Amino acid sequence: YCIIFTKTKFSSGPMKIMHEQVSFSPNTSLKVKWDDFPHFTYPWHFHSEYEIVFVLKSFGKRFVADNIDTFSDGDLVMLGSDLPHFWKSDDAYFSESGNHRVNALVIQFSKDFFASEIEHYPEFHSIKELLKRSAHGIKFHAEFSKKIGVELKKLLKLKDLEQMLFFLKLLDKLARTDQYRLLASD
Repeated sequence: YCIIFTKTKFSSGPMKIMHEQVSFSPNTSLKVKWDDFPHFTYPWHFHSEYEIVFVLKSFGKRFVADNIDTFSDGDLVMLGSDLPHFWKSDDAYFSESGNHRVNALVIQFSKDFFASEIEHYPEFHSIKELLKRSAHGIKFHAEFSKKIGVELKKLLKLKDLEQMLFFLKLLDKLARTDQYRLLASD
């Protein structure tokens, strides 16, 4: 991937933000990756892709546009295209005596993912609305996150069309739940 520095203006003044350019394998429209790090490493950034982050093991602060909140095991968030964000691991992750690790599942997909179908086919209406809501960042409630998290992990083992079909079903579940709250303001 490539990172480009740019300046952006928030209510508190100009700030450096990185523009991440995500590259996909030529064999897939989804990027599904398992993160296992000593701490979260990505700085304040944005990218044109949608992103789903499921934290299996970690704690700290989550920054999504103008929202700052804590996160811990089981945190499930969906981010819209070009929404600035980063996860900051707690100070315990940086101590010499700490034996903490970050385990997270990250799924990224293009902002034009099934664009024509989502726009024109009624079967995709709920997913269309989910993608619109994700412009604010969506935090899913703990009980729902736990259930869907088990299914999200299955994406790591699937390939090709089987992975894509399973992902569409998961997006539909995310779209139909009322177990969420929006993170960033307008």
